[in-house]
Amino acid sequence: MAKKYSQDKSKKKGVITGGIGAVLGLLIYSSIFPTGSFLSKLIMVIVTVICASLGYIMGSGLDTTKEAPKSRKAVRSANPQVDMLIEKGQDLLSQIRKENERIPDPKLSRLMDEMESIAGKIYKVVEERPEKAPQVRRFMEYYLPTTLNMLKSYRRLSSSSMDSKKAEETLVKIENAMEVIIGAFKKQLNTLYRDDILDVSADMSVLETLLKQDKLIDDNTALEGNSKPSNLGGSSAYATKEE
Repeated sequence: MAKKYSQDKSKKKGVITGGIGAVLGLLIYSSIFPTGSFLSKLIMVIVTVICASLGYIMGSGLDTTKEAPKSRKAVRSANPQVDMLIEKGQDLLSQIRKENERIPDPKLSRLMDEMESIAGKIYKVVEERPEKAPQVRRFMEYYLPTTLNMLKSYRRLSSSSMDSKKAEETLVKIENAMEVIIGAFKKQLNTLYRDDILDVSADMSVLETLLKQDKLIDDNTALEGNSKPSNLGGSSAYATKEE
């Protein structure tokens, strides 16, 4: 984690560094300039005070021992309400990740990694297309929190010393439920992309029609790859005649 320069008004640190600065200033000045006259002594006092002040300011005002908190990437979807929704979801994913790290079961951990990846893609779509937010509101406000609660229950049960058939059955149910949830998340992601797929198909259909009207492509040519066999009768007949 990166260090962060922060203001820490510590008088104790300031006094220590101020004293060091005063001594250094005094030693440096006296080793360079004579201190016999009143003016020289006055200048030495001024230099000492300045060095002490600088030392105090640096010691009390600058502390590099504090760690900077992790900064989350700012969400910008051009819609403040959608941004809040996404940030809340990202926070839930962070909590799910922490629970995942505390669960020793490798199978469940892999499932959670997959779920986190799918959820991240869902949030990415909503960030880029804020108008799709209503389609995933229940996903963000209910499915993810419920998943988090189930993981917490799994972690508590698996780490407890309770040895009962009921507890084991509950753990198995949670594992099975996670597989079902991942399937639902995949369908949610596919639903978000469905409109885009339909839009692309419609655009290709219109483009194909215009190209055929302008005689730029053959009538049997299809942009979507379902081309009909071209009529090569003319060239075939010519080849046969030549033979």
